[in-house]
Amino acid sequence: MSDDCRHGMNPAWCSSCLGDDDRAFPGLNGSGTRTGVSEQEQVDRLCRQLGVPTQTVGEGASLPLDVFEAAAVRCGVKVGTMPAMGRALAKQAGLPWGAACHSRATVSSGGPTVTREGLDVINRAVTQILGSANAKANA
Repeated sequence: MSDDCRHGMNPAWCSSCLGDDDRAFPGLNGSGTRTGVSEQEQVDRLCRQLGVPTQTVGEGASLPLDVFEAAAVRCGVKVGTMPAMGRALAKQAGLPWGAACHSRATVSSGGPTVTREGLDVINRAVTQILGSANAKANA
């Protein structure tokens, strides 16, 4: 267990220590998704967890695919489309992944993507997966 992180993780990416853990925020809606959090804030949170440089959400909320690919690789799931990686991360963490998490049916020319709700699920999944892996490594 790390002396700097009471959760036994690297404090540089521990979501609880960084204030990114869902339990650290009031205002959760009934699904557990934090309300009022932008896609950019969710991407920033994911970048911090993965220890990768912050990526900017593009025009029209275009999400940076390389961040999702980094999450998939780090968490041991297959790299694919954003919704497929999100679904795989959620499944591995035992979290629900529903229609509100992706926008496959309403996509413009950009291809399938995830919604703000999906980003929240991905962040929670990455927190659980990396935390679990770190706990096993410290056991």
